[in-house]
Amino acid sequence: MSSEKMETVIDDQAQSGGPQAEAARQVEELRADVDTIDAAIVAMLAERFRVTHRIGLLKAQAGFASADLRREASQIAALRDEAENYGLDPNLAEAYLHLVADAAKQGHEQLASQLGSR
Repeated sequence: MSSEKMETVIDDQAQSGGPQAEAARQVEELRADVDTIDAAIVAMLAERFRVTHRIGLLKAQAGFASADLRREASQIAALRDEAENYGLDPNLAEAYLHLVADAAKQGHEQLASQLGSR
């Protein structure tokens, strides 16, 4: 069977008592760490969107555009540098920033549309 199609169910291995049980238990512990980190990332992302929502309200009330290309370029450069400092692929950091910035801009456009229709 090729490794692409092979699946290891870690839970089964951890409880098997077989030669791979200890490695499987370690994988489970590390996965719990990943789950904790993911929950923290989601909490930080929620906070980020609370802040960008406030920015969007201010922009809409002042009549500013939803996008600020100079700011985006600066953010991309800074985040790529941060990623490199942490040994993370800068392309991954940039992809993250595009994802959240695009979502924030979409929210800003909706706010501007809602405020404009009042």
